Amino acid sequence: MRVLLKLILVLFYVQRGEGHFLPSLIDHKQETESSSHNGDESAEASGLGASGLGASELGASGLGASELGASGLLASEPSPAPLVPARSRRSALNSPCGLRSVLIQVRHLGLGYDSDETVLFKYCSGTCPHARNNHDLTLSNLLQSGVLPGEVREHHHTPCCRPTLHEDIAFLDNSHRWHKVEKLSAAGCSCVG
Repeated sequence: MRVLLKLILVLFYVQRGEGHFLPSLIDHKQETESSSHNGDESAEASGLGASGLGASELGASGLGASELGASGLLASEPSPAPLVPARSRRSALNSPCGLRSVLIQVRHLGLGYDSDETVLFKYCSGTCPHARNNHDLTLSNLLQSGVLPGEVREHHHTPCCRPTLHEDIAFLDNSHRWHKVEKLSAAGCSCVG
């Protein structure tokens, strides 16, 4: 049964396209076995072949590393980049406007409630594109030319990521009383302004 699980794991990684590391592991194992003093004797004594799996562990298929390599199951080329790239902390700052959430204790919300209960607080965060319309262009031209009274701003007001829908949150305080705070958490976000 253990042998079958090992084989399933190997085939799973190969099928996912992450089997490119297997030939390098096999080559590394062969180099270490050939450089050791016992060489093939230690590999045969332990029942391990070139693939690291014994002949009995390969099950009914009987495929070794050479057969797997010849059949294309062990790809020597690296797999293509994953479709979903790994995100860093910095990329979270430049992410588009959207709903985020954090688990936080009620006492840390700053509303004056004495409660150790943890709630899911949802908020809006992210960047909004600055799409200027005809009104924005005309207004900035009139302000800069002095036709309209007002200060000339050096930077333009950009849209903000704001909640468009809210939801209530209910919790139990430390005196065992229920509290319901209306429109505390965001339920939908959009770029406003």
